[in-house]
Amino acid sequence: MRRDSELKFKDLFVAAKEMAEKMSINLVPPRNIGVQKNRDNYEGSPEDYFRRSIFLPFLDHLSMQLKTRFIDHRELLSKIQNILPIKCSELNTKEISETVNTFAKEWPNDIKGSTDDFISEMTMWRRHCLNMSKDKRPKTFIDALNTCDSTLYQSIHRFLQIGATLPVSVATSERSFSCLRRLKTYLRNKTGEERLNGLMLLNLYRDVEVTYDEIINIMAKVPRRLDLIL
Repeated sequence: MRRDSELKFKDLFVAAKEMAEKMSINLVPPRNIGVQKNRDNYEGSPEDYFRRSIFLPFLDHLSMQLKTRFIDHRELLSKIQNILPIKCSELNTKEISETVNTFAKEWPNDIKGSTDDFISEMTMWRRHCLNMSKDKRPKTFIDALNTCDSTLYQSIHRFLQIGATLPVSVATSERSFSCLRRLKTYLRNKTGEERLNGLMLLNLYRDVEVTYDEIINIMAKVPRRLDLIL
């Protein structure tokens, strides 16, 4: 879209112009002046102005964010996936050493012992993964944590925890903030934290079924004047 910006934006501008005409909005660029500090001066038609001032900066910002979030961390993400049993079983000695060196550079405080000890631990973990049948080798960090002995493989267990908690995006936390903004209105300003969190979770995870019996059992655990136990 950035390479063919004129062609891509033409269709968008036609659609935006049709919507503006329905709402009686005239799409005209701001006037140009000699000295402008708060915005850029773009000469040309309204289509050229909005393409240069909005469309192109948005695409540049988007591509930069994609590069920062994914491409720059590609090596690190590929290395941390090497501790998964389905991939660790296929590593050779050189790849194990490269994985350990990447971890030592990025998370030095999470390695139990020296780098050589971690290489030996990775070798033992690889041998353990090879002893598993191919169809039973865990493919996710959560499943691998359930099969990893934290006493025998301390560093491996620690990095499996890191891999399981690495966020792909911040959409989940942003969604919770948006939900709290809708729930905590002026009339609910004095709502307690526990009740507010409960309302937020009920609103976010509507696919989780909550029965009346479960609610009554939870309320019955707190001493009350009314006997709720059925």
